[in-house]
Amino acid sequence: MEIASCGAPDINTYAERFVGSIRREDLNWFVIFTESQLQRIVQQYIFYYNNNYYRMHQGIQGIPSGYQPQEEGKIISMPVVSGLHHHYYRKAS
Repeated sequence: MEIASCGAPDINTYAERFVGSIRREDLNWFVIFTESQLQRIVQQYIFYYNNNYYRMHQGIQGIPSGYQPQEEGKIISMPVVSGLHHHYYRKAS
């Protein structure tokens, strides 16, 4: 039985998936100058990535039974992850 080397991408597929997602959806769009800037951007993205309010995960895309969409009120755009992504919602009228 052979043990995979540390450089093998299949050792931790979940970590590889997250690293790919954060690079494609976030880090490729910024010019990073300081470590604190990088930490702030990564923390914002982790919150966005794990929060179902902003980003629906594939397994929970169904509309709950009894849900009535709000049809009145102004649509508001809220910037997320330093303005790279946006969350839209209706402000109650």
